[in-house]
Amino acid sequence: FFEIAKEQGIEKGLKQVRTEGIERGADMVIELNTILAKEGNLETIIKANTDKVYRHELLKKYRLLR
Repeated sequence: FFEIAKEQGIEKGLKQVRTEGIERGADMVIELNTILAKEGNLETIIKANTDKVYRHELLKKYRLLR
């Protein structure tokens, strides 16, 4: 019984961590898009939304990765 409860607890915890990670990632992209929009750089926003490597570089550049 305790082993099953332990496994269910671990699965629930992993699901919560994944959900929080997805939300955190989305928040970072939203913040990046806001910064780029304020700079008036639509082309950069489009490229960042379609190129994962470029987006990661921009997230580092603007110190949004925590």
